[in-house]
Amino acid sequence: MSVEITAKELANALKETSEFSDLSAAEARIQLDPTAQQLISELEKSQKEIQKAQNDGQPVSNKIQEIQLLQQKAQQNETLQQFFRAQQAFGKVMEKANKVITQELFVRS
Repeated sequence: MSVEITAKELANALKETSEFSDLSAAEARIQLDPTAQQLISELEKSQKEIQKAQNDGQPVSNKIQEIQLLQQKAQQNETLQQFFRAQQAFGKVMEKANKVITQELFVRS
């Protein structure tokens, strides 16, 4: 069996988890919440501006304060809170899968 086929089977198994379903639903809810979309857009824009300023050797302290304020607003948005929780839960599933794969790779037969 090829690695690609096995990887696709793993992906399909991951898609069947409740954590993946919750994450997909949370992503869909973001599309229905203009405030959440705006916060994400502003966060992404600020992150890009900070990266550009850092690359150009410019100070970023004022941008960091701006992004911290945006992060606080994002944490107060119920839609984004649900998304962050779902993302964290699915991340744990992925960590478990990674741990099993890593353990199996290095098992001494």
